[in-house]
Amino acid sequence: MTQLDQSALNARNYLLALFLLLCVLDTALVIIAKDKWAIGRILFTIAVMYFVIQGQKWAKWLLVGICSLLVVVLIAMVLALSSKLSTILMIGSLMMVILSTVIPIYMISNKDLNRYFSYKRQA
Repeated sequence: MTQLDQSALNARNYLLALFLLLCVLDTALVIIAKDKWAIGRILFTIAVMYFVIQGQKWAKWLLVGICSLLVVVLIAMVLALSSKLSTILMIGSLMMVILSTVIPIYMISNKDLNRYFSYKRQA
């Protein structure tokens, strides 16, 4: 493949939009919770996403792992601390669970996105 088609670029843009939404939501929840240590986690995840967009397989699987761990931790947190969390933090955490589930499924299953990753690895 010498040139990317529009469907592969659209798949990449959709992934970036999902990831941007996740980062904005995560940042908002960190600000609300006043958890300054979580900023490092957010920056690390952004760095990994950069390498995902460059087509690095290790980064793709690392991001899948990060999202999977995030799902488990957020569900455990909501269940364990439901009486101590504000409604905004609970709803935001559940929205992050949904996004953290959708992103890896999309990265693994979308054929156009996988074609984009293959193109980036060949370039």
